[in-house]
Amino acid sequence: MNLKSGIIEINGEIVSPGYTFEDFQKSAFFDGQDGIRVIRIKDTVKIEDNNYVVSFFFRNKILYMLSIICIDIDIPFSEEIKRKQFHDEILEKNGLSTESFFDWGNIKSVYDPKGNVSSINIIYNAVMQ
Repeated sequence: MNLKSGIIEINGEIVSPGYTFEDFQKSAFFDGQDGIRVIRIKDTVKIEDNNYVVSFFFRNKILYMLSIICIDIDIPFSEEIKRKQFHDEILEKNGLSTESFFDWGNIKSVYDPKGNVSSINIIYNAVMQ
């Protein structure tokens, strides 16, 4: 990921600030999704050295957030909070804190106790059209 620009490559597809649902429809990830609900990519993806489950969140047909969950470790459901710690370590290895801010948006490691899920969220600022 290019932290200066917010551009990330996922399985050869380029995602950047201002990425639209129309862009997504032209990608290899498109499989008839409607762009209203969360879109989870079917295949796991490799980003740098790790494997992830990736979900796209669109608002008003513009990418609001990428949620990535590293699946390189096997964690029991009751210990999901450990995945957040693993995500924190991934961010730290890349010179980031658990929440880092940029001109284009921010990246943060989160744990949602209601859903019992940990993820790294790449959140894009709203892009004026």
